[in-house]
Amino acid sequence: MSASLRAISLGLLATALFGAPVEGRITDGRHGLPGVRVYPDRLPRISPAGEVPFTQTDAEGRFQLDLEAADTVLIVEKDGWRRDLVPAADWSRDLILRPEPGFRREAVCLVRLDFTDEPSKLPDGALRELIFSRRPGVASAANYLYEVSKGALSLVEGRFLKLRSADHPAPRLDDHKQAMAAWVLERLHHEALGDCDRVDNRTGAPKSDGKPDHLWIITPGAPQSLTADEAHLKAVSLLMPLPWDQTRRWPLLFMTEEVPLGNIVHESFHAMGEHRVDDLYVDCKDPFTAGIWDLMDAGQYRGWDRSHPGEGPWVEDTGYSPSHPTAWVRSELWYRGHFRSTVSRLSVKRRTWEGWIAPASRAPGADPQWVTLPDPRKKGRFFSLEVRRPWGFERGRIGGRFGPGMEGLVVARIDPSLLSYGDPKGPVRVVDAHPGSPEPPKPRFPCRMWELDDAAFNLGSGETAKGRSGPLSWEVLDTDASGRMRVKVTLK
Repeated sequence: MSASLRAISLGLLATALFGAPVEGRITDGRHGLPGVRVYPDRLPRISPAGEVPFTQTDAEGRFQLDLEAADTVLIVEKDGWRRDLVPAADWSRDLILRPEPGFRREAVCLVRLDFTDEPSKLPDGALRELIFSRRPGVASAANYLYEVSKGALSLVEGRFLKLRSADHPAPRLDDHKQAMAAWVLERLHHEALGDCDRVDNRTGAPKSDGKPDHLWIITPGAPQSLTADEAHLKAVSLLMPLPWDQTRRWPLLFMTEEVPLGNIVHESFHAMGEHRVDDLYVDCKDPFTAGIWDLMDAGQYRGWDRSHPGEGPWVEDTGYSPSHPTAWVRSELWYRGHFRSTVSRLSVKRRTWEGWIAPASRAPGADPQWVTLPDPRKKGRFFSLEVRRPWGFERGRIGGRFGPGMEGLVVARIDPSLLSYGDPKGPVRVVDAHPGSPEPPKPRFPCRMWELDDAAFNLGSGETAKGRSGPLSWEVLDTDASGRMRVKVTLK
């Protein structure tokens, strides 16, 4: 090893062990890139205990940042450029960002619907922080969507309206939600949409379509998704006919003010594409869906510190770190494929393949992030392989657990013909890497939902390197410091 490489290696080791300033440079591949935001990747929280160290690159693309010993991944982002998560192994060379030609801002028309017999309790500022905050380390809807779009979507406040109704006295049940939503729509009839209409709600194309990009109605109260109390309301995404024109429908979310972040972004994925993104769970007794590995399944509840279904507050310690969507949901379903370029896919046509798979949460690079093979038993059905790491929002632990199977290669069988709206059929079936292992103790997901928290194949003590599902078999051959996995697959 050369003296310069040895010095770099020793410097990175010192950073990893003791914490130290890190210096680096970010470019566009040729020139230094100024104004790039750089900060360490830490578990997002609704109310972080402290400020996350933060800096921006100078005119030459250089930065310096003081880190803690536990900081092993950097977040690098700049509006109009593809966001990346960079592990320590890559800090010793120039970091390259690529342009994001599809970058845009989508606006939320936020309506606080109070009732004469029940006013809101959550302050406006706290609600704005939960939805729109872009501060590093904050678990917000805006930070989540910026991360999973890899910098392509910035969620912003468009309008903030306050309404008060005496037409819907308690008890307000789930069956009343559509009537309450229609009441709100009537009051929006003559409201100018203005900056709230920037994209096509069905396709995600940057053009107005006569509908708010996002219409979110927030009422007082606790979330039934956690309390299971019928006196509380569930979060839901609706396609509502307009009271003044029944031939047209607007997508909207209807939620209570104490709903977890995971429920908010789960429902927003339904709305972005007008329900092309399906629920991946079947019911609470089915153990073979996507579990914690997808936002559209139990992954919306990732981040759960204590079990308290009958008491609040829920926002702070339930569902504050929702999972990413799987590569299929993110690249093919969300806005009907509008974000396809954020995931590099390799469709394997032959019977065997061996190669590196990069983490799905990183910006696309030279290696595939999603490998698919057809399932010869049924036309249209296919196998999916991707590498998941506990980075970004995926750091959220369920009840503090983190062990074998919590990261690595995730293998699933996907059947697009099972997509449906309102009647989930489980189009994604994740393979359990540790079958027969005991289910974890409380805290549990709502209605004791199966967690599938040990579904990742990996190397090392207590891990599983090989697996099989029908005609497909695979083996993890190697893992490198950049989070990649070398995998061999065979299709009989």
